[in-house]
Amino acid sequence: MIVFRYTKNEGAEYLSHLDMLRHLNKILKRASVPIGFSKGFNPHMCIFMSAPIAVGVRSQAEYCLVESNMDADKFLKDFNDYTFKGLNCTFALSVNKKINVAGVINRAKYAIKGVNKFNLEEILNATEFEFTNKKGQRKEVRNKIFNLEWDGDLLIATVGFGNEGLRPDLFGAELVRRYGGNEFIEVNKLAVFVNEEPFEDYLMQFKGEFSENI
Repeated sequence: MIVFRYTKNEGAEYLSHLDMLRHLNKILKRASVPIGFSKGFNPHMCIFMSAPIAVGVRSQAEYCLVESNMDADKFLKDFNDYTFKGLNCTFALSVNKKINVAGVINRAKYAIKGVNKFNLEEILNATEFEFTNKKGQRKEVRNKIFNLEWDGDLLIATVGFGNEGLRPDLFGAELVRRYGGNEFIEVNKLAVFVNEEPFEDYLMQFKGEFSENI
């Protein structure tokens, strides 16, 4: 098994989750990466991506697991030899078990550009924070906001990710509504976590070769 990190920017951020899966299939085929296939009537490559992000959100920290016994360093090189602009493998690790990358990653850190500066304590010290979700409904999401800090004009926000996640683009839009800023904000995903632990630190407990032959 190999878990790898890849970027999604320079135009690749406008690919949907399903389109990304199709492109990953094509890249791995072109690179001749040995990949396990599912069993059954319509076998497909065993590729398991982390939870989706909104179209238009750039990312430096997308993750994927593939069933492969290829050397991780060679995988990284071969992947980048056959990929396209904006989608680059920046980390690869052989692990000894299947890891549910879509399930265990439950927090993400984002840089949000375009929100006017405000006192972060207004949110961090509050017990409630409502915003409008993609269905137009008002939702209480304070328990999904873990940390906020300013880095110059960038708001660095660590919020929930995955099944109980908080969409950073909608969160940023709510902040603009409250505090002012640009109509079109920019969001860049920087890192992901398992609770408070960086995901790649979490992976190290599983470092090792997977025994099943591909």
